[in-house]
Amino acid sequence: MVIIFSISDDYSTSRVINWLINLKKDFIRINENTDVKLISLTDTAFTLHIDGKTVCSNEITKIWYRRGDLFFQQNFDSEYLNNYLLTENESLMEYIHYTFDKMESINNFATRDVNKLQVLDLCNKFKILTPNFMVSGNKGALLDFYNKEKNIISKPLNSPLSVYDSDNFIHLAYTTEIDVNDINELPDEFVPTFFQKNIIKDYEIRCFYLDGDFYAMAIFSQKNKRTEVDFRNYDNSKPNRLNPYQFPKSYQKKIKQLLDHIGLNCASFDVVSSKEDHQYYFLDLNPIGQFGMVSNPCNYNLEKALALNL
Repeated sequence: MVIIFSISDDYSTSRVINWLINLKKDFIRINENTDVKLISLTDTAFTLHIDGKTVCSNEITKIWYRRGDLFFQQNFDSEYLNNYLLTENESLMEYIHYTFDKMESINNFATRDVNKLQVLDLCNKFKILTPNFMVSGNKGALLDFYNKEKNIISKPLNSPLSVYDSDNFIHLAYTTEIDVNDINELPDEFVPTFFQKNIIKDYEIRCFYLDGDFYAMAIFSQKNKRTEVDFRNYDNSKPNRLNPYQFPKSYQKKIKQLLDHIGLNCASFDVVSSKEDHQYYFLDLNPIGQFGMVSNPCNYNLEKALALNL
């Protein structure tokens, strides 16, 4: 029995499940609104009631952590009681996560989030080039960094800011180029923000990694003003050219060392090939492992690869 943790509107999960059905593999998908109850938990096993089906932990053959979580807590009229039960539930969930994470899996609860700054530090450890960066909330320090690097960008340390307008259309905060006029308009002190040298690129690479295999795609985003700083700022009227890509074995080895150290057997990451020195610069790591945008253009059929791995 395969257990999949996801959310209800995740289309990529559904496409993998189509392959599981085709391969006749038993599975249960747990979304954020799935009815899950704990029947019992002992020192040897636990039993869950999932949407009317009873599942014992020793029946589980593999876990795929995609997104989401389990939710056991019930709400009562008493705020005091709810606060107490919240702490009890947190202790229970920590152990449930710990138990799931001991099972064979594609990713797990422990690796569902990574810290950008920690990843950049680990890149140094494994001799993976990254652009110079600075986190600052001081105008003078930022100006010094700009004068040194000449060309810088700003991006979120975690997830992008998203805002819905009155038409329910989502606006995302993309990576943004910063010039001296932007800096001059800042107050002397502001919220600490992540700034990074802007690597002028020949092209950028989005790569999906699964259990030792690399599925990379070159994105020629620099040929379009709209996408040259951040390819996620898609131009549907003039799409970027997308090509299958293969990293040198030496670079794959470094990335695998990084992911093994973090504990990830599945992830996606972004790299740029510098126009100036023709070196790879590692940008971002996504432990969830987005694969849809790589799978179709490159004919990698990653949905089937994931299903077979499960």
